[in-house]
Amino acid sequence: MEEAAQSEKDRECASPVAAESVKPWEIRMSGESPRAFNAFCFYRAMGYRRSIKACMELHGIEAKKYGSWARWARLFDWKNRAALYDEFIAKETEKGLINEHVEHRKCFMAMIGKMAKVVDDSIGKLEAKDIDADTAMDLLERSAKLDGYLCGEDGEKQKDNDGQLEIRFVEDFKGV
Repeated sequence: MEEAAQSEKDRECASPVAAESVKPWEIRMSGESPRAFNAFCFYRAMGYRRSIKACMELHGIEAKKYGSWARWARLFDWKNRAALYDEFIAKETEKGLINEHVEHRKCFMAMIGKMAKVVDDSIGKLEAKDIDADTAMDLLERSAKLDGYLCGEDGEKQKDNDGQLEIRFVEDFKGV
């Protein structure tokens, strides 16, 4: 029954459209027995540090079967098939991480937008006579840091001046 299903799958893969979508690690190779393909699947799942011996030990397979596994690996190109699988997994993982980062950034930017509105509303209610020089400097420094963060600065600039915000007062600020 399994052989018939695999033969049908092999026939489906003969068409040019299907052949493009089938990956070499997903199907049995021509002449590869179900046992050999199952062994390959175990091997493939081992990851970057895979070896036939380690795979057999992990799955409790007798050492006397090593010769068969080594022969299958050579005949059915396990090393290259597994390398292609690793490359595919790495690309898919990278895509997932990028998508996760983009979604995180969207959420963060939405939150910043909400906070900016709250701050804007609060600042609109402030009167200059109610803000002392230290509070004004603190607000200005925090605004500059937030702006730098939102613009993607990596902090290298801040190392040049020990993290201090440099403000030069003009005559109009004297006495504030």
